[in-house]
Amino acid sequence: MSDQLQELLKKVYEEGVGKAEAEAGKLMDNAKQEAAKIKETAQKEADQILQKAKKEAEDLKKNTDSDLKLAAQHTINSLKSRITDLILSSVYDSKINSDLEDPQFTKQVILQSLEAWKSHSQDATISLPKAMEDKLEEQFIASMKKVLDNKLKIDFLANLKQGFVLAPQDGSYKISFTDDDFAMLFKSYLRPRTQKLLFEA
Repeated sequence: MSDQLQELLKKVYEEGVGKAEAEAGKLMDNAKQEAAKIKETAQKEADQILQKAKKEAEDLKKNTDSDLKLAAQHTINSLKSRITDLILSSVYDSKINSDLEDPQFTKQVILQSLEAWKSHSQDATISLPKAMEDKLEEQFIASMKKVLDNKLKIDFLANLKQGFVLAPQDGSYKISFTDDDFAMLFKSYLRPRTQKLLFEA
């Protein structure tokens, strides 16, 4: 009886151990599969994160390159514009100033302007620099008034340095022929040509 019991216990033990080992093997296989899945998922996520980071880095590089190019182009354009202004100012501002300081030149421009004005209006007020009051002889003043059939009022202004300003006597508008106006007119016309000469050689 003891041998049979011993045998039975041994058989139960072996079956139990066998089942436990089989169960442990299944658990181990499941754990390995689960670990492999987790590793695969983690790898996919890591790859996605890496791809996203690479794309963001590339986009950032493109945007930075684009911003740098725009900034460089803007700086170059500003520099070209500044150089053009300096050249135009050095060449034309002094010339315009000297021309407008010449009473004969100013008289000629005034008379031509009054002739052009006559076709649009019969009366006018002309404002001249106070400094020119002593330089305009009575004969010239008479010739200015004659152009508009004596409907010309003449003012001499202390705050007007060079050139002159024409306006109808009701003051509804004015046309300015000051040194700044001439400079702006010449520079706007000459700016594209000057830039072409300087920078498109």
